[in-house]
Amino acid sequence: MDNDFIKEEIALVNRAKEDDREAFGQLMENHAPRAYRTAFTILQNQADAEDVVQEAFITAYKSIKKLEKEGSFGSWLRRIVTTRAYDFLRQKQRQNKAIEASTSQFKLELSQSISGAREATQDCDLDLREAIKKLPEQHRLVVMLRYSKDATTDEIAAALNRPAGTIRRILSESYRLLRLHLEGEKNP
Repeated sequence: MDNDFIKEEIALVNRAKEDDREAFGQLMENHAPRAYRTAFTILQNQADAEDVVQEAFITAYKSIKKLEKEGSFGSWLRRIVTTRAYDFLRQKQRQNKAIEASTSQFKLELSQSISGAREATQDCDLDLREAIKKLPEQHRLVVMLRYSKDATTDEIAAALNRPAGTIRRILSESYRLLRLHLEGEKNP
């Protein structure tokens, strides 16, 4: 890095510390490509990397006044991006484990509630499991949380850090998609 770039960055950081949004916007523009590459290297997914970078910039904006060395904005931001990316991976792993646990609980509850021949139950179970697998990831998670522990929409919203209205919409869409898939299986 040349001295002019370092001086410009220090000036931008100092202005951003004084709530100058344009200065922070310029810092974002200067560092976005490197932040994205860092996140993508860890996550190996474009959309997830973009989300993590956005969260990292929000964190940086909120805490820029805590940055002690104005010339170290790039490395400070990279640490934030890295931390956010690994936090994202840990959260995704927890969600996947919850989905797996919920799927087996859901299957058990479903098979207990369906009467009739064992063969019909197995076919229905397989159909439903296949239908659930075809749901988008967020929809699968919400359905599993709803039926594995009888979680309310408010509890699911709190667990996923989403508005309750969004959870109700996702559940409604999930029911519609499941119904379409299961009815399509019965009426070839």
